[in-house]
Amino acid sequence: KADYGIKFIRKDLTKDNVIEALWSNVTNTNLSTTISNKNGVSVSTIEHLMSALSGLHIDNIKIEINGPEVPIMDGSSLPFIEIIEDCGIQSLKMKRKILKILRKIEVSVDNKYCSFTPSNDQKFSVEIDFENEAVGKQSASTSLINYNFKNFASNARTFGFMKDVEYMRSQGLGLGGSIDNCIIVDNNEIINPEGLRHENEFSRHKLLDAVGDIYTSGYRIQGSYQGLRCGHYINNLLLHELFKSNENYEIVEYSDTS
Repeated sequence: KADYGIKFIRKDLTKDNVIEALWSNVTNTNLSTTISNKNGVSVSTIEHLMSALSGLHIDNIKIEINGPEVPIMDGSSLPFIEIIEDCGIQSLKMKRKILKILRKIEVSVDNKYCSFTPSNDQKFSVEIDFENEAVGKQSASTSLINYNFKNFASNARTFGFMKDVEYMRSQGLGLGGSIDNCIIVDNNEIINPEGLRHENEFSRHKLLDAVGDIYTSGYRIQGSYQGLRCGHYINNLLLHELFKSNENYEIVEYSDTS
């Protein structure tokens, strides 16, 4: 229904199993984004699915899941988009509501930075800078208007370094991870035999992550997002800064009802 929002339902639990996908429910940002309800029931690695929902302009959905982590699929958002498109999307009679940025909001931690600035667009831009030669310095930018996300960034896979794999698994994350659903960098080489889907797939995936993380605002954003060496933690920090004052934003009805 209209104004239902995005909610995860842990079907493996019989009570207190509803978790709203909101910035204020984000409880862990270590390697992925985890949300929890007031009873401590959680779902992790929501960012790829959230970016698919944002890219498809889906405002209201009930997501039933039978465990504590969203499946990794192929490491991107595209499988979620294809499944949702196959199921069909229902248009509601009420107009969309989006969050309009009224003034610049920015946060920085160490060498990481991200910001919102007022704009008539719905633009995301990211730049990454890794010492590793296989990743290096690269950027990506796109607008979410006209469903551009699907073609630009949705198939960009998550990436990781071989040295981090054992740590992730010790934390119960990425248990299904392999070169089938993750770009693995070992030393300064990409070990996936098929290589990259885009020359700048690393930065496109960081953009994908940012789209998913920012969608926990509860709205698509009318404004521009910029991230430099951004990640899940600072994306959530930016939303905390945004919602500190209602002078930073307003909720408006959006003319695009498609």
